[in-house]
Parts: sequence; C-alpha cells; structure tokens
Amino acid sequence: MMRIADAVGEALRNLRTGAAGAGILALLLVVASTTLLLIDVGAIGALQDRARSVRDHAGDVRVLVAKDAVDPRACAALEHLDGVDDAGAIWQTDAVHLVALPRVNVPVFEISSGVARMLRLPSMTPGGVYLSDDLARRWSGQEGSVLATTNGPLTVNGTFLYPDDGRDPRFTNALVVIGDSPSRSSECWFSVWPATTATDALAYGAAVASGRADAAPQIAPLNPTVGQLFDFARDYRSRLTAFAAPTVIVLFAVVAFAGCHRRRLEFASNLHAGARRRDLVRIAAIEAFLWAILSAAATFGLTRLATRLLLEEHVPGLLPSLTVTLALAVGAALCGATVPALLTRESRLFALFKSRL
Repeated sequence: MMRIADAVGEALRNLRTGAAGAGILALLLVVASTTLLLIDVGAIGALQDRARSVRDHAGDVRVLVAKDAVDPRACAALEHLDGVDDAGAIWQTDAVHLVALPRVNVPVFEISSGVARMLRLPSMTPGGVYLSDDLARRWSGQEGSVLATTNGPLTVNGTFLYPDDGRDPRFTNALVVIGDSPSRSSECWFSVWPATTATDALAYGAAVASGRADAAPQIAPLNPTVGQLFDFARDYRSRLTAFAAPTVIVLFAVVAFAGCHRRRLEFASNLHAGARRRDLVRIAAIEAFLWAILSAAATFGLTRLATRLLLEEHVPGLLPSLTVTLALAVGAALCGATVPALLTRESRLFALFKSRL
C-alpha cells in the first residue's frame, strides 16, 4: 500500500509536470466562480442603494398625528422599541415676521432632539433657528447670519437638506428651533428601520385622551410617495443571484470531475501496471485538494476585495458565508475528482486507448 507521503509526492509531480491539468482547471474555476460571486455582490449593492435611497427620502419616518394629544415623553420613549432609531415630538409655535417681509407669516416649529436627528441638523445648538437649504438660498441665510424679525434678531445656527421629493412640505419654508417642551403636541415623529408598519400599534400609546371630540389619532408616512412597506431582509433572501453560492459548489465538483474524467486512460493504464485503486483515488484526491484550495483562496481574495469596493455598508455574515461556500466547494471538488478514479476499470484500457483523441 502506498504511503501518504508517497501519494503526496506523486500528486505534486503530476501538478508540476502538468499531467493533472491543474493550471487550466484552477484558472477556469477562479474566473467562473469570482464572476458568479461578483454578480451576487452587485445585486446586494443594488439592494443597499435602494435602502439608502429610501432613508434619504425619509421613507423610514412615520408621523403620529393627534391634535394636542401627544405626550412628548411617551413619544421620545418610542426610540427604545426594537427597530425604532429615533423618536420625538414637534410643536408649531407662533409665526414670526421678517422686517423685510412684514406681511408674510413665517411658520416656526419647535422640535425635540429626536426629530433634529431625523432632519440631520448639523448641530444641536439651542437659542437660534435652522433653515432648509432651499429657504437659506432664497433668504441668503447661511450659518452665523442674523435674520431681522419684528420680534428681534434671530441667529441662523445652520441649514438642513429638506428636498421637495414628496415629503411633508411645511419645513421647506419654516424656521426650526430645538426645544423640549413638556406641553402636549399634535405630532410625534419616529424613524423605523427596517421600514415597517408593525410598530404603529405601539406608537399609538404616545397619544393620550384630549377630552375633546377631535379626530382619532392617525399614523402616516412623512413621505407617502416613497411607500410604507420595505422588506429588505426578504428581498435579500429571495434575490435572483442567491443561486451563485450553490452554483460555485457545483462548478467545483463538475470541473474536478471533468478534469479527472479525461484521464481515464491514465487510470486504466496504471491499474493494468499493478497500481492499487485506492492509491489512484488518494492521488486524485490530493491533486484536487491542492488546486481546489488554491482556487478557493484566490476566489475568496478577489471577492473580498470586490465587496470592499462595491458595497458601502458591511453585510453581516457575508464573508463567513463565503468561507463556508468555498470550503464546501473544495469538498465537492474532492468528490468530483475521485469518482472517475473509482469507476474506471482496467478492462476498459484498450477501449479507452482506441477512443482517445
């Protein structure tokens, strides 16, 4: 019986001389496997872009509306719920009048820190006002400038992006101040991610009885044009390119099988010369393991580099999943390589010789 060291030496000689055709097989696997996995990485990147677009257009923000019936403390406590990133109340206060436009009522909204984070205000400075970028351009009200109003000067603490993309337009032409009033408000904003309506039932708890016959509390998206339901976890699981990982495993097995299948004449000849079948299987398995592990390592490196370049956000479990896939692929290559060595018979030697190309 051939020792392991001898089998390894024979496999290495076959690889060095090119008898195993390992170079072509490895190159084919690296190119094909990396291409398949990059297609999947591209699909994941597209999902990330979609999710980012939803958040950029305030698709994650929902608004509880209950006239003078929102408890600001209960509203702020919503951020402790699973899936809720931020929450906070807003209050509409008395309008102001610019000295330059005395007949124009400029609405003023006082917002809590949670809403300030949702609006992505550049700072949390009290005592001044914030303007939307569009209003700041029209009024030339940049950070640090002073607005002259009939109630006195107001310092502009900064500006924030509030595009006209379908979201509630009130903040486009309003002054925003940061505060934390204990009085009841009429609106509670909360950011839910992943975006879902499942939290709505709990959010209604921020509304208290007003004692008046006002309309019942309602919850609506801040930007209804974006939509309300986004199941990106389901989209990730059901993406069309999810076939890439199992296909890579099958590809390793098929390429290894094909590579050894063309060597049946060699196997039959060795059996005729007195070689043991178990030794042939062992050598074929060692050869397959060596070139398959190198192919898997190259594929892993290229795919990992691609994920860093193509994905802006880390996907938990992606690299461990890739590692498991390539480990299974190496195992599949071992199985595929040993099948021809197991099935080739010595009695087929002359038939294989006559049918050779």
